[in-house]
Amino acid sequence: MEEENKIKEAEIIKEDKEDRLKRGIDFRLELALFLILGFLLGVVIKTEAVKRITIGFNDGSIPSSRQEYDFEKIEQELAAQSSATQQNAPAENAQPANNQ
Repeated sequence: MEEENKIKEAEIIKEDKEDRLKRGIDFRLELALFLILGFLLGVVIKTEAVKRITIGFNDGSIPSSRQEYDFEKIEQELAAQSSATQQNAPAENAQPANNQ
């Protein structure tokens, strides 16, 4: 048996210029909205970063706050403790062990 190719009626879809134009306008509109959204998001992020992050050329204009620790005092105390332990160490080594 021979197979015959039957041609069936098919619906022909014509692409209108209006449809292409609508798709082009939709794409451009979406692209413009994304660009505007990105710009606004960048402005918001930059504004919040300026409030919280202080790095840059104007660091000298930032008011200095009182420090909780006085590092010079701590350093002097540690030096005094160190010299005291060094002075006590030779004295302990010089005492003879008479526990026999």
